[in-house]
Amino acid sequence: MQIEEVMPEQRVEGFVRKFDVRDWRDPELNLYLTLTRATDGEPPEKEKKPWKDPYDDPFPLYRKEPVIRPATPPIINVQHQVVKVLSYKDPRPLKQMVRDTLRCFRDHPRYTSTDPIREYQEVMACFQLRCAVMQWPDKHFSEMSEQEYEAMVELAAKHMTLTDCPAQEIVQLQVTTQAAFHFAMKELDQENSLRNAELSSTEQVILDTKVIDIRKYYETAEVLRERVIAYLMVYNKFVDPFAAAIQGGEKRMNLELEAALESVFPRKGFLYWMDLPKEEKMLQLQELAEVVTGVRVFNKYEGKGGQGFQLPNEVYEHDAVELGCAIQDTFEIVNTKIRAYSSSVMKYYQDMGVNHIFIKRLRDEISYQFQVALYLEPVREYLCEKQEAVLNLLEKSHGHLDRLSEIIGSYEVIPSDMVFPELRAIGAIHIAIAQEFRHLQARIKAATPLLKMAQNPFYRESPHTEKRLDIKRKNFLFLACEPPQVDCNRYEVTEDDCKAQFIPPNEVRAVMEKQPHIEYNGFCPVCFSRTNGILWKGDPDMGLVQTVDKKLYCFGDEDSQKRFLKAPCKYIADVAKLVLEMPQHVHLMNLEYSPAFYYLSIPKILETELVNESLPKDFGIQTEVHPWMCRWDRQELEQRKLEWQKLRTHFTQTDVSHFRRENITQTYPPKDMWTNTGISRFTNMPSQMKELHDLRGHLHNKMHSVRSTYEHTSVHNPWKEKPPPIHTFH
Repeated sequence: MQIEEVMPEQRVEGFVRKFDVRDWRDPELNLYLTLTRATDGEPPEKEKKPWKDPYDDPFPLYRKEPVIRPATPPIINVQHQVVKVLSYKDPRPLKQMVRDTLRCFRDHPRYTSTDPIREYQEVMACFQLRCAVMQWPDKHFSEMSEQEYEAMVELAAKHMTLTDCPAQEIVQLQVTTQAAFHFAMKELDQENSLRNAELSSTEQVILDTKVIDIRKYYETAEVLRERVIAYLMVYNKFVDPFAAAIQGGEKRMNLELEAALESVFPRKGFLYWMDLPKEEKMLQLQELAEVVTGVRVFNKYEGKGGQGFQLPNEVYEHDAVELGCAIQDTFEIVNTKIRAYSSSVMKYYQDMGVNHIFIKRLRDEISYQFQVALYLEPVREYLCEKQEAVLNLLEKSHGHLDRLSEIIGSYEVIPSDMVFPELRAIGAIHIAIAQEFRHLQARIKAATPLLKMAQNPFYRESPHTEKRLDIKRKNFLFLACEPPQVDCNRYEVTEDDCKAQFIPPNEVRAVMEKQPHIEYNGFCPVCFSRTNGILWKGDPDMGLVQTVDKKLYCFGDEDSQKRFLKAPCKYIADVAKLVLEMPQHVHLMNLEYSPAFYYLSIPKILETELVNESLPKDFGIQTEVHPWMCRWDRQELEQRKLEWQKLRTHFTQTDVSHFRRENITQTYPPKDMWTNTGISRFTNMPSQMKELHDLRGHLHNKMHSVRSTYEHTSVHNPWKEKPPPIHTFH
């Protein structure tokens, strides 16, 4: 059952696709990805007549001779492989293909009428191109001609301009959601890396602080204390991220940190702390950051400070509840639509057939809603799990705060051994909650476009009530409807070479504990293949089917289960064929990591740098407007001089850019002499000086610093002196 590569002679007849330049003119293009025609393995001289199923005649009343059905149907030789496994390689350089597609897309007449403008156009263009490559496997390598390549690019660009197409919007939903999640996580990792780098550099500066001159011993201790406060400032900005947004928030935080540090680590302690080994100072610095954070939280808890300090658990709870309510409301809307559309399909597909345009439209809208639900379910599970974890941490924090209040009581001085463990535990807990809050913000940022597209899809939705759906069905009757195509899956099939095992309902739980993953995201493969791509959720309580390769499948009814048990390879092959014809189901049925469809994986596309960053240029000539030519005619030179008098040379802005630019110059070169101010040279900047007062006297005297500013008012400029007189000799 595992899709693997086979020889060309083993492919299913009528499924190998050949390229035809006329294919992009398909009139049913708005039904999405009718990219090519299915032809034989080798292009025949004449087209073969379509094979007719003798067991299911679509027009029995118009035949003069009755169809004689044999007692037993013929044996179907179905191969395991129906999709050619492609290497991760493109017929042209990927960046060139994407740029050509975007250029064709932006030059298309319907580009300006596309509302809203598609997001992540590079990823969307890459996915459309690779769909075409998957459907033209024989043109996968470099033998693709320029005419074929241009037609493929034009087709991909035309698909991006489609409007009111649910199947196309499924792909847009997949690209937008996965790209938003990818870039949100990437931005979070970059923020954590920058914060860790800043903490590491500040920590290294603190560890390298030493007394060079014994006369500046106290001054060095003061410098060390300021650096420790700067380290604590970086640490607490992570715990209190909204302090910078409030006016005077950072100044208030700095004062709180100084007071908290003085209470747990007096100023004179830095005189002895400098002489400790680096390893011990590193451990104590980490402990000091957690203790100071715990002091701030305790003061906030006791109401003795922290007026502008927002605890991370408060903001986490607010944002988590808001996101949970939005997800729950969206789930209710999605489930209502799925039930309404599914009941309409079950009601009308027997009379209309699965190939009627009304059934196809409902099929694509059901798939869109299922995709929304599949993306929202992990976010909801993550939210419930993390909310429970944060509540457990908060209970532990309240326990430490209560014990600390009992220990301190009304005392003003408490031994550090009694309070430091509690303060450190409180600080570590709130730092962990702050980390979870950052992850929650990234999830909210990624889920925002998903919720927006779920509530307001970029296509005209069908009505959700049965009465209004009946009215819409009647309105579709005036459209030209093709006769229902022959469905070769309706008759009973014989057993094939693949074996499958039925797992009864009482053993499902034990099997699911060992292997919780169900193929096709739990959708019924038999219903999907027999109804031309209509999704039907399987029920694991009816029992599962396990194939030889230990993969599990669930089904919507007992009849589908029996059919799959007789010939699992046949239905697996049918699912692969339909998914190749409708690539929006690749991620919907969790096939993006299978060998056959790995080429269409959107996460793999996101890892590729599709478009280079624009590189700024100071000066770059694009065209040679003034070629060097020898002209000896003075009159002709004067005439060309008048023509070129007001002519400007064209310059490029970037190395790679899709936009047309005509700029004289890009930037001013930076200052490279002495200063970076408006005056280019010979500016004497004021210097800051700091001196320590009250260094002599009793040991317990508090020293304080005096800051002074020295401005150099000298106007002496040696470069502007008068040159020496020049002596002339007669």
